[in-house]
Amino acid sequence: TTTTAASRAARAAWTPARGRRATMDKFITVTKRPTTSRASAGDDGAERDAKRSTTTTTTSKDVFYGVDNSLLIHDDARCAPSAKIAGFDLDETVQKTKSGRKAFMAKADDFVLLNAHVTRVMKKLNDDGYKICIFSNQGSVKGALDGAKARDIKLRLANLTRELDVPFQAFCATQSNKPGKENDPHEYRKGGIGMWTRMVRVHNGDVVPDLERCFFVGDAAGRASDHGVGDKEFAEGVGIKFFVPEDIFCEGENW
Repeated sequence: TTTTAASRAARAAWTPARGRRATMDKFITVTKRPTTSRASAGDDGAERDAKRSTTTTTTSKDVFYGVDNSLLIHDDARCAPSAKIAGFDLDETVQKTKSGRKAFMAKADDFVLLNAHVTRVMKKLNDDGYKICIFSNQGSVKGALDGAKARDIKLRLANLTRELDVPFQAFCATQSNKPGKENDPHEYRKGGIGMWTRMVRVHNGDVVPDLERCFFVGDAAGRASDHGVGDKEFAEGVGIKFFVPEDIFCEGENW
């Protein structure tokens, strides 16, 4: 019959090689993993990188948040309100770079403590009931409070928390406040005193600082070798004592 003839023709046309190929094609079709687009893989990688960054830049002690598109704040739940505030600049005061680069050009892992006295002095101040506050101009961040520069600042401060092993708050003014640009209306940037005002109003548990027992330490003191006078102006504007780093991070207790 026609059916029998067709079957014989099909069997005659079959070869082991063709049979194996057909079987393998069927296997591949069923078991092959679906392909992932390059764009999708890139998105997944970026998401993993973001999660990894978040994990490495913070600890359970560190809380970071932005205010007014011009202030980055680091808080620590262990930091108790106090009438005695020990204020510090960050760059070339508490920390310096190993490489000698300017701070705004350096990565977080390039920073070390200014000298061997920093840890001892900070622990002594904490034991004496001072609340330690860092007030720092970080104009390279600008309004990108979740950007790459901000992440570097957060990592620096998280590392500093572990290195000092004392609680502190940090207030970083992130706008440059250039003439003609109204990007720092609260005058957070030193020599304005907006960061101090914010600390007292919001971050000191309604405890009013005793200005006679407060001080600020910074390297911008208007000396011939200094990059400016903003730190000294900050202390004068608040009405507290001012020291340069070598006055404090040395033998003895000069505050």
